[in-house]
Amino acid sequence: MAKTIFQLKKDIREIIKEFGFENEKEFISQAIREKILELKKLQFFLISEKIKKGLKEKGVKPEHLLRKFKS
Repeated sequence: MAKTIFQLKKDIREIIKEFGFENEKEFISQAIREKILELKKLQFFLISEKIKKGLKEKGVKPEHLLRKFKS
């Protein structure tokens, strides 16, 4: 269930105190950076899967690609 703004602010204050963040801005900035990295990682894996599927459809095997890089 979604938390209310009041509950979120309370949680943030507790985290700030417990983990030694300087202030709310520092905590939120770090949380946003971490979320962006997480989403970029997910995006990378989604793109990788599309490439894998495309290569498989064309009959390209990983061994073929590795041989080309080793040459």
